[in-house]
Amino acid sequence: MDSLMIEEYGTIVELKGREIAVVLCQKNSACAHCPSSGACRLGDDSKSMLVETFNVAGGRVGDRVKVVTTTKHFLQSSFMLYIVPIIGLLVGAFAGQWLGENLVFGIDPSLLSAIFGVIFLVSTFLGIRLGTRTLKREVFMPKIVAIQQQADTRADVLLHGH
Repeated sequence: MDSLMIEEYGTIVELKGREIAVVLCQKNSACAHCPSSGACRLGDDSKSMLVETFNVAGGRVGDRVKVVTTTKHFLQSSFMLYIVPIIGLLVGAFAGQWLGENLVFGIDPSLLSAIFGVIFLVSTFLGIRLGTRTLKREVFMPKIVAIQQQADTRADVLLHGH
């Protein structure tokens, strides 16, 4: 069984080469319940977000597009970006605390715990960064699958007179 698809609609605001487009999407009601909602790259206001996408449909700046990703890839990416670093922080903190209490004399265990926690946290981010370079971006990246037809809007009528 295939994973469920997450769909968003937005406007391409920037192209990064031929394959990558930055899309401005409106946050929907599901964003309010997402634990990562505060970490999204926001647009000019708190009601929009910028999403880097794989531009398989060949959209151009200004095009209104449909962006999709699978829930499987979304959850895998979220786990790698949020949960793995937290695990690294906790492992480092516990290791530093244990070392401070059992092996290293003269250093406060809490200080050693904090130092090791930060070292392990940074190490997990670096490991993720280096490890994901071998993955194809288009596998995990949301994709632009359709370019929407632009209907004349009230703003177009006022600007262009038709």
